[in-house]
Amino acid sequence: MPYLAGPVSLILLAALLMLLPAHYAELLQYHRGAILHGQLWRLLSGDFLHTNAWHLAMNCGGVVAIAWLHGRYYDFFGWWLRVLYLALASSVILLLAFPDLHWYLGLSGLLHGLIVIGAGEDIRRGEKTGYLLLLGVAAKVIWEQWHGPSAQIAALIDAPVATQAHLAGAVAALPWLLHWKKQGA
Repeated sequence: MPYLAGPVSLILLAALLMLLPAHYAELLQYHRGAILHGQLWRLLSGDFLHTNAWHLAMNCGGVVAIAWLHGRYYDFFGWWLRVLYLALASSVILLLAFPDLHWYLGLSGLLHGLIVIGAGEDIRRGEKTGYLLLLGVAAKVIWEQWHGPSAQIAALIDAPVATQAHLAGAVAALPWLLHWKKQGA
């Protein structure tokens, strides 16, 4: 099961970053003002930090689910190529499209993007379940944008749920889908 190296390494990285003292974690989180003042690393690093152990556990559960659904499609390099692209692209989308979102932590944005990319790969390989996954992600993201985040999840993670990041992650994955469409899939 060599395809597990990417997801396991992502979980380990996120868990190790939870051990950082708060001062250092604050230097890495997505913070709009700091990014606009030149701290561009925050466009990438904030996705790998979490507010608390519950937040980390939920996001790691998402990584495990995605590895189960689509992990077989990617080797270590392919996994990390997608993860880093989605972290950066979704953060740029947040920066450009959501000026009211001042800070953000967590994998959830890029996880939404990984589901979309995996669903596109399912479709390319002739698995009709990919269409259901795309429909499910679209319905979830639309619901969140219309009805707002879950108060229970916000209480559990001790932070507002950044549903904008879920939308940004899904949108960031669209170029991958368009690429496959051009290939005739």
